[in-house]
Amino acid sequence: MSIARSTIVLLSSAVLLLGAGAVAGSAALANEQVAEAEATIRVAAGSTTPGQGWVAYGANGIYIDVDTSSGRFSGTPVYTSSVGGDGTQWGLVGTSAIYSPTATGFRVYVQWNNLTALTPAHAAQFRWYVNWIGVDNP
Repeated sequence: MSIARSTIVLLSSAVLLLGAGAVAGSAALANEQVAEAEATIRVAAGSTTPGQGWVAYGANGIYIDVDTSSGRFSGTPVYTSSVGGDGTQWGLVGTSAIYSPTATGFRVYVQWNNLTALTPAHAAQFRWYVNWIGVDNP
């Protein structure tokens, strides 16, 4: 019996790829590795409330503190972030820069790519929010 599609198994920082020609014995081994990975790695994701939580930072920037406590991370995870909303967020810089990461959150600072003034009111008007993914780093 062969696996019909490719499977990616994350185990710590290693990635195991099983192609379509893998045999059933390899599938059983992959299932064991998935179980082990699930016991050691936690992945969680979320987003902030649209338009809320943004704070002025100087004349040209704003920041938001992102609460990731729902992820129940055991260590400080590796975070990835982006800013979503109803418009104009394409002109921002800093959307994926993580500051002060902990097991329960981090901060993101953003500003316009042309360095003009940016206020929390603009973030509220366009309902900006931060999407995040955390991979536990126990």
